[in-house]
Amino acid sequence: MKTKLIKATRMLSAFALLGAIIACGGDDDDSDESTTEAQGVAAAQPTAAGAAPGNLQLGQPPASLQVPIPPSMNFVVAENGEYQIDVTAGMGADPKLYVYQGETLVDQDDDGGDGLNARMIRFLEPGTYSVRVTDIRARPFTAQVAAQRLQALTPVGAITLGTPSVVTIPDFPIMERPRNDRDASRALTLNVAAAGQYTCTASADNNKDPKMALIQNGQLLEEDDDSGPGRNDASITRQLQPGTYVIRVWDWLHRGDHRITVNCRQG
Repeated sequence: MKTKLIKATRMLSAFALLGAIIACGGDDDDSDESTTEAQGVAAAQPTAAGAAPGNLQLGQPPASLQVPIPPSMNFVVAENGEYQIDVTAGMGADPKLYVYQGETLVDQDDDGGDGLNARMIRFLEPGTYSVRVTDIRARPFTAQVAAQRLQALTPVGAITLGTPSVVTIPDFPIMERPRNDRDASRALTLNVAAAGQYTCTASADNNKDPKMALIQNGQLLEEDDDSGPGRNDASITRQLQPGTYVIRVWDWLHRGDHRITVNCRQG
């Protein structure tokens, strides 16, 4: 009698355990699969700026990601001239600026300003431009953007046709080397009395590599690096009308401690 009672108790326990398993909805493997399935926006959906990103599935075809235009500000240039654009940011940010006219990239800069700040100095013609700003590491930050027109460089001398003009570029301490062409340049005036073709060349000593620019009334007419007769000489040949022009010269790496000789002649 006692043995039959034990067997009956064991059978009742087994039925109770089976009922508990059925009530839980199946085995543990099925439960894990349903609760760990990825949820969220499909990877193929474009992500709007500021929205949570979608999921990228490893080993699957590429997913589309809509990348918006970076934050931008417009500015208007009313007359030819040399302009400076600055983008500054607080500690920890490393801004980069892009200047566009319409959808055409005019220029870009990363560390041309103080510290890690961006600065672009460039001759611009009249029109509407936009400054687009990003962080070099794609981080959020607050930027300060400024634009100004620069005064013309004060000439250090005047060119006489057929006579060499020597420009002295002082030595720059390595930590104070100019970061842009303007700050590394020296300017000379060129007076043209008669219309015609003129040729100007620039050569440097001390193993330097000169560049030369021809400017009139705030407009960059032409720029050259290595078209001259020497290994690194610069040369510009151009039809000129009577008037006053400016010749700028500098080393292409913004180095100092050298002299640049400029020769201009008709023909």
